[in-house]
Amino acid sequence: MVATQRNVRKEMANAGLVTTTPDTRSEGRPSSVSLLLASGGDRRIWADAATGRNRYGTLTAPAAGEISFSSTTASNISAAGFAAADYALKRLVGTASVSPIPYDDWFDEVRRGIRQGLGVAEAEVILAASGTDAEILALSLVAGLSARPITNIFIAPDETGNGIPLAAAGRHFSDLTALGRTVDSGELLEGLSPGRIDVRTVPIRNEAGEQRRPEAIDYDVAALVEQELRRGHDVLVHVLDTSKTGLTGVTRETARQLAAAAPGRVRIVIDACQLRCPLSQLQRDLADGFLVAVTGSKFAAGPPFAGALLIPPAMADEIAQASALPAGLAEYTAVQDWSRPLRERDGFKFKSEMNIGLSLRWVAALANLAPYAGVDEVSQARINRRFVEAVLTRVKDVRGVRLHPDDDGEYLSSRGIVPLTVLNGGGDLAAFDEAQGIQRSLRSSEGGPICHLGQAVRIGPRVALRMGVSAADIAGVAARMTEGAALDQAFKPIEDGLDAVFSKWSGIEHDLRRS
Repeated sequence: MVATQRNVRKEMANAGLVTTTPDTRSEGRPSSVSLLLASGGDRRIWADAATGRNRYGTLTAPAAGEISFSSTTASNISAAGFAAADYALKRLVGTASVSPIPYDDWFDEVRRGIRQGLGVAEAEVILAASGTDAEILALSLVAGLSARPITNIFIAPDETGNGIPLAAAGRHFSDLTALGRTVDSGELLEGLSPGRIDVRTVPIRNEAGEQRRPEAIDYDVAALVEQELRRGHDVLVHVLDTSKTGLTGVTRETARQLAAAAPGRVRIVIDACQLRCPLSQLQRDLADGFLVAVTGSKFAAGPPFAGALLIPPAMADEIAQASALPAGLAEYTAVQDWSRPLRERDGFKFKSEMNIGLSLRWVAALANLAPYAGVDEVSQARINRRFVEAVLTRVKDVRGVRLHPDDDGEYLSSRGIVPLTVLNGGGDLAAFDEAQGIQRSLRSSEGGPICHLGQAVRIGPRVALRMGVSAADIAGVAARMTEGAALDQAFKPIEDGLDAVFSKWSGIEHDLRRS
């Protein structure tokens, strides 16, 4: 499918997404950006007509009065991100005050912005609507490079995306893709034959929810790789950089050893979708020849559903020459998601030209990521630790929540995520629905400001809500320190937000005990 700039603009105008009259064309309409930011993803980001919020409870317009520590799940768009997306849209469609840019160049700029923001200038970037879409993409690329059956080994299925187990098997993980394609959930992608993809999983916690030792996880993965190679399979190994609760699974050292022991037979993909490791680590991962999946919609605090797959140069050359990509991948990826060298291939037919909403969400995320990337990694780590300390100091004052002993460690500070075990009105471990109810109450307008926390996650017999610091938070603290504030003073806006969250949580817990 090939579109012209005029056709793109005409289609958007017919949908009411841009204005066309001379009087209004110079400014456009803010709602155009909001509508597009909620497009190009599956039902989870569709805005409710009455509230303007998606299933995560977030908006696609700035919400200055709302408090957000929900970067483990989804965030409202920042004012800077909204302004960047608004200007990017004007450049795409053209206004009286902004000249249009050829859409090929516009999408190239988005990918270049990701490379610059992450400091990975040599990597190729393929856009993906979410981390789960990036999994489908990574598996399809590896399948296109291999003539053998593939075993996909991934870590902690209960601490990654809900659709990952199906995506890892090469199956549709929903009945509707981000490109609006209707598919049969659970069915294999077209072009993947039955038995071509096997899945093996390795837990990161035991059944009691306790952390497993890193060496035990490494041992299990290495044993699986050896077993699968012996039976003639190629292997895709996932390194989980940051789980929903901040854990890491499969050490990079073990991943390097496995890949080096069977070049071309064992491929490594780093699941960095939380984007909470130092950016220098991503650069090392790519130098090691690993695929890297990232999102701009978690730590970077862009609108939900902005993913990408980073490809090391040597593998990009292989992919450019591969012609056996499964046809079903076209249900998930559009022409402009790929750079010219990667998309100009024989034997693969794209069904969509572009996903404008996905790219605009990345533009918004990069507005947060760029200031963060300018903060040195020592300062980033220092602010991460301060955030975790501030949360832990306040937890003891709320009866309906506690920090589990297994969740107290340096790994919290290294990732800036704090899982908080939720208790019910009787002081017992809350059920999953009860924890979700508390999260919904926190983000309601009753009893205090609207407060966003990360979604509930099961950890053995308990359920936790998660608080996470974001790139925007860290950049804000660093900026105030650059202006002369001490850390305590620079951190005060975040502490004020934490106080408001825990005050509201205490009120909710009090009401639960009374009922």
